[in-house]
Amino acid sequence: MLIAADIDTGATAWVLASAGLVAFMTPGLAFFYGGMVRSRHVLGMLMQNIFAMGLVSVLWATVGFSLAFGGSSKWVGGFEFMFLDGLGTIPELPGYT
Repeated sequence: MLIAADIDTGATAWVLASAGLVAFMTPGLAFFYGGMVRSRHVLGMLMQNIFAMGLVSVLWATVGFSLAFGGSSKWVGGFEFMFLDGLGTIPELPGYT
């Protein structure tokens, strides 16, 4: 579990800004791919890109976070944060209980 001294506000802000930029990039990529197909296939291409963004978000929340930030093992990381288990509010921060 993290303690308040481990949280770097600059790194957290950078990750949030990067995630926001990627979220804005995905519809642009969908429109780019939509322009490369015939007009009757544009909606399918847009939905394919939006579905892929949703699938990657779910996979990150279920497995990716745990592999990236879990404890070490013979593989990439541990599975102690699988499905974001064990994450919660930090009681040392004011306003969080």
